[in-house]
Amino acid sequence: MKLSRISLAILPLLSLCSVQAAVYNVVEIGEVSEVKSTYAAAINDSGHAVLNGAISTNSALSAQGVPQNGNGLGAFNFPIDLNAIDFESESITAVLTDEQLADAINGNIDATVQNILLSLNPAGQRIGFSLSYISVTDGILQNLPLRDLTQQRSNSEYLYDINNAGIAVGVAGTTFTLQSYTPDVTDDEPEPETVDLWVPEASYQLGAVVQEGQVRTIPAPYQELGGGYTVARAISNNGLIAGFGSSGMTDAVKEVIEEACTGASQPVALCLHNRAIAGSYLQRGMVWQLQADGSVAAPEILGFLGNKNTGTAFDGEGVNAITYFSVANDVNDNGIAVGRSLYSDSDRTQRVRLNNGQVVDQIVRAQHASLYVEDQVLPLVDPLEWSISDAVAINNNDIIVGYGQKVINSAARNKMFYHDYSAGQTRFVDGFFSSSTTQPKAINDSNQVVGQAEVILGGTTTRRGHGFIYDITADSFTDLNTLIGCNSPYTVVDATDINNNGDILATALIMKERKDLLGEVVVDAQGNPLREELAVVVKLQPVANGEPEDCASEQTEYERKGGTAGFGWLTLGAALVWWRRRKV
Repeated sequence: MKLSRISLAILPLLSLCSVQAAVYNVVEIGEVSEVKSTYAAAINDSGHAVLNGAISTNSALSAQGVPQNGNGLGAFNFPIDLNAIDFESESITAVLTDEQLADAINGNIDATVQNILLSLNPAGQRIGFSLSYISVTDGILQNLPLRDLTQQRSNSEYLYDINNAGIAVGVAGTTFTLQSYTPDVTDDEPEPETVDLWVPEASYQLGAVVQEGQVRTIPAPYQELGGGYTVARAISNNGLIAGFGSSGMTDAVKEVIEEACTGASQPVALCLHNRAIAGSYLQRGMVWQLQADGSVAAPEILGFLGNKNTGTAFDGEGVNAITYFSVANDVNDNGIAVGRSLYSDSDRTQRVRLNNGQVVDQIVRAQHASLYVEDQVLPLVDPLEWSISDAVAINNNDIIVGYGQKVINSAARNKMFYHDYSAGQTRFVDGFFSSSTTQPKAINDSNQVVGQAEVILGGTTTRRGHGFIYDITADSFTDLNTLIGCNSPYTVVDATDINNNGDILATALIMKERKDLLGEVVVDAQGNPLREELAVVVKLQPVANGEPEDCASEQTEYERKGGTAGFGWLTLGAALVWWRRRKV
């Protein structure tokens, strides 16, 4: 095995937010006042970016946004609804002193009490996962609420993309308000108690468009029984928006929901919200056109790969019943969209374990990378070789990037591919080594791809994600940490976008001063600030005539092999060219 070496160094925190590097200059743009950690999303050719900040920092929140084990929060000054808390309850009086109780009742909360109240969450207050940020002026980030107009942080809001006109798109979860509710009288409960519950507004999530400081949400084409949902994942420079949403509901599911959500045992809105999260709607990929007046036209609803890539559904029953879906992750200026949709093969079966524990044979079905063009849904990978796949981005040269998954070295690994639509060719790329999970995130019009791939820490078997850049023309796959200088305090762990100037938006780890839940620096007994490793968003700007530095002291080891053609240049390529011609 031939080994080569790359740098891995998390050095003491420097007092600079910009580090002059050999190939890239690192500019930190992700520090904000509301949260500890930020994560990169997208950057346009003007250098304006969108990113997201983590309200919750671990898995301590349930899917409904309620703390389970500790507060798990990375947000500063989270707006606890003190009016919703019963400060006379035993759960509160057991953990707060008389002085703390008095202060809390009067609205005076220190970091200790803030932590206690968030950990207990005695009123079951809803807590979101993320805040969204947009930068339309260099160095200035703005948290622009998408649906959370009262800034209660009860929902999750994300921005995913921004085009060269500065128009951003994303998604916002529903907000919640505290309402009184009394269940119906029953024989078992003749005098039901009135309780306070956090009740959602309709549409558990909605795509959002941000244009010149104004936010518009995208309504679902199907809104019955809960308002439906939409998600906006990407926007082209000519205003095409790619995403997905609710397209319908089966009669059987509709009947079950109407019987369950009567308002007798819980508010109808809460029941419908929980059912929607559980997947009661049919889902289809969608492409919307942004209009000149800022409105969004009704979507083009996309199809799916279907049975044996025919675009038609297999009409099965019982364990062979299939609910087909599709998703659009990106769309280019030529109107070609990419994403994933459900594929099935009625000639093949697989052994599966049902929820009741029963093991049965059912026909094969899996999500696979999909190309949406001219009313067609075309496959990009071989489902016999790859268990699942996804197409994540497309540039204006009609080059698509995505990944396929299969078992490599006894574990499921994602491997990157790129597909040339005009040539009908798909090629898989190994990345740093053959078993390195390699996941692309974006591609620019110079056919440069960025994303995240696994490296192995020197002298160990520990895998860690690093940001990479892959040049399709040169067939060069490079760890971005080798290009930012040996003395950089940053470790680039993910690269999410690259613009046509070569600027890369990435998430990096860096040591920073630890802050409490009120945003105050935490110190030790001697008054020295404590530090912790946090995620921040950085912009990597190319340095003119820059060259990689030789960092020989701190190493990460990985095996480097050339790219390998999977279901590739000839077989699938010929099939796709034939398919396009056949269906025109």
